[in-house]
Amino acid sequence: MDSQSSISDLRLTGGDLCLDFINTVPHRFKPEEGDYLQSFRDITAWYHHIQGMTPKTIQTLDRLAKSYPQKAAQVFTKSIQLRELLYQICLQVTTGKAPAPHDLITLSTYIAEAYTNMELSWQKEQGRLQLQFNAPALEQVNWHIAQHALQLLTNGPLKQVKQCPGCGWIFLDKSKNSSRRWCSMATCGDIDKVTRFQQRNKKRK
Repeated sequence: MDSQSSISDLRLTGGDLCLDFINTVPHRFKPEEGDYLQSFRDITAWYHHIQGMTPKTIQTLDRLAKSYPQKAAQVFTKSIQLRELLYQICLQVTTGKAPAPHDLITLSTYIAEAYTNMELSWQKEQGRLQLQFNAPALEQVNWHIAQHALQLLTNGPLKQVKQCPGCGWIFLDKSKNSSRRWCSMATCGDIDKVTRFQQRNKKRK
């Protein structure tokens, strides 16, 4: 898989940054289909794709990764661990169950680390205070996701968190009557339509 080109084509159907991060696995029910994320550079490419960081920040992180490849590899490993942790937590949420206590403890460490490295700064143009990371660091790729996960899991519409039965992706159902079933009607929805059509034709024969 050419991860860089694949990431640029990656569908963003999660409805939230941390859910789109969870969905960087092509198919949750078919692990043999691989992974969009193979290196730290893939994560910054993903941030570029979702416009989740400024181009300047991404360039800075890429330079740091090039200068400290071993550190970048360690951060990447933690990124994948964070992604799978969030997947397990959200999977429990979709079934109305409480996430495993040890998963919440682990997520808390990511969140605590993120906020330990943030400080308030005055945004003159916006006329308000804003939390920002106090210095460029490779770990920012994880801190940013942890921050969004905290917002979703504490203040988000958790009843709208669902799992696509086709590919296993996690998404927010923002439809008016909460009837959305698929991550996308253009992909898994269409596949289901074709499958049911073929099954009906077989029965007729």
